[in-house]
Amino acid sequence: MQESTRGNVRDPACPGRQLFDLVTARWASLVLVDLIAGPQRWSELRRRAGGVSDKMLAQTLRDLEAGGLITRTVHTSRPPTVQYALTDLARGVTSALQHLQDWAEQHTGDYVHHRDTYESSPQP
Repeated sequence: MQESTRGNVRDPACPGRQLFDLVTARWASLVLVDLIAGPQRWSELRRRAGGVSDKMLAQTLRDLEAGGLITRTVHTSRPPTVQYALTDLARGVTSALQHLQDWAEQHTGDYVHHRDTYESSPQP
């Protein structure tokens, strides 16, 4: 394992910025939160994500696996199955993502109210 170094997510050339972008990407954050409950199959993740295309889910899972945030395990059962699970690296961020999801769900009404009020008021 490589020695840990601290990145600077405000520097576009920093790999830490790439990690930050990956974790906060639309579908990636939802997949990571869904995997808190334990390993899941493709179809479970697709159903839970709601609205993700097959192509986008495939790309998201590849990106998360390449970034070391999830593992992909192929089971040689009949028919073969594939499960995705969080890595230790991802476990460090999923609680923060879960809190963010909870906050968003709790404040949906406030957001809708402010957005609608803004959109209906004359803009300079």
